[in-house]
Amino acid sequence: MRCTGGFTGPAGAQTRTVDLSQLPPDRANEFQQLLSACDFFALPDKLVKDAPRSSDFQYDLKVDQGQQEHQVHYHLDAAPAPLKELTDKLHEVDPD
Repeated sequence: MRCTGGFTGPAGAQTRTVDLSQLPPDRANEFQQLLSACDFFALPDKLVKDAPRSSDFQYDLKVDQGQQEHQVHYHLDAAPAPLKELTDKLHEVDPD
């Protein structure tokens, strides 16, 4: 997940990478359940606000699961609740 925005814009971008195979099974299962709950691979490529402000945070989340790969660009305010929850969980991971 890459996050940009706020007052620092692109200069303050943070990236977080999670490899589920490297996590304890219970934590990996949490991420997997959140991906399933938001039906990530069926989400549109963009979920953005109609009138974003320059200070709004923008997210790019890319998920690669073997044969499936999908990326979504979104504003948190335009994301469904399960994607917001997944984003919050990813924020618990230390930035790269």
